[in-house]
Amino acid sequence: MNATLFSMMQDTCKSNFDLPNLALYRYQRYQQSIAQNPDFYFGPFSLLLYGAATFLYELMPNGNHAYAPDLPTISSFFGAQQKADGSWFFNGKETIPDNWTNRVAPYTTLDVGTQILEMYALHPVLFGGNTADGSFDAINWEGIKNGKLDTSLNATTVACLLYQLSTERVPSSLNGLLTPTVEALAFVASKVAPQFKNLGCPTALT
Repeated sequence: MNATLFSMMQDTCKSNFDLPNLALYRYQRYQQSIAQNPDFYFGPFSLLLYGAATFLYELMPNGNHAYAPDLPTISSFFGAQQKADGSWFFNGKETIPDNWTNRVAPYTTLDVGTQILEMYALHPVLFGGNTADGSFDAINWEGIKNGKLDTSLNATTVACLLYQLSTERVPSSLNGLLTPTVEALAFVASKVAPQFKNLGCPTALT
């Protein structure tokens, strides 16, 4: 747990880690990275950052707290504790809060896709990276055109993009000498594909 980043997130969200506040925090981190990191790259895989951020208000809230993504619940999961001077530190005790109850409905792949679109749409940013001359080079990839995610996409399309991103990131231990083997790709797909197959995502391995 990065206490500095948790503190920044709390400063933005002010104890309410909901969609609008986390969308703003993601935007602030993006702007900070562009300004401070000359090697900053925000590629298609960054879609997963939006998906992960949704867990704070979709999966972590406590049913005994009216499913509110409040500070006591979120800080418990992160193991974040505040000092008397207001700063935060990692207490090494990240845990599910006492008397915590899970959400009633499952958080499906389509739900994640929907939330990614909603979060991105609140503060659209360019996909691409900083270049040596100080400019920003936007990319084109699948649903990303001229650096921007097409927010007219539906949740199924975004979920399939996540599937493609997952299957192309094959662990190096499974790779051939130069490129991933068909067998390695098939193994990875067998672990992540079942939840995507019903969505109609392409699963060709060649």
